[in-house]
Amino acid sequence: MKKIAILGSAGSGKSTLAKILGEKLHVDVLHLDTLFWKPGWKASTIHELKNKQKKFLNKEAWIIDGNYSRVWDERLDQADTIIFLNLPRTLCLLRILNRWRRYRGKIREDLGAGCPEKMDLEFIKYVWNFPEQKSGKILKAMMQRTDKAQLLVFNNRKSIQKFTQQPFSSN
Repeated sequence: MKKIAILGSAGSGKSTLAKILGEKLHVDVLHLDTLFWKPGWKASTIHELKNKQKKFLNKEAWIIDGNYSRVWDERLDQADTIIFLNLPRTLCLLRILNRWRRYRGKIREDLGAGCPEKMDLEFIKYVWNFPEQKSGKILKAMMQRTDKAQLLVFNNRKSIQKFTQQPFSSN
């Protein structure tokens, strides 16, 4: 596992898993939200995001967490491992609400600089609707790469925990 793409809803644990794998494998981690969001929650253009991502993709090894389906083809094509955290929407919703309470007004390391933690109805709806609107698209993108990458889908916290407790090698 040298190039790992982690996909899933907000609150599914993408950033946490990326950090754990980064430490275990001694591989640089990129949280796509840090590239997409400019200070003040200003969005990058897709062109800007694609160019920023491309610089990271040139590395020999990487872990990238985040969806951004309009720029994921190159990332998924290069990945040797694609992980989808397909957790229940209620759990993801609970996690984003807990995260908001914990970090409200603070800037997390997995968000863009100048983007303090916030919560709004649009984000809550995104998380709630993720299974119907995004999961199928992720699974389809993964299935297009069955011959290129190891595909892992985790449907619960226990399976993720079991996965992270195994011995890893970056070779």
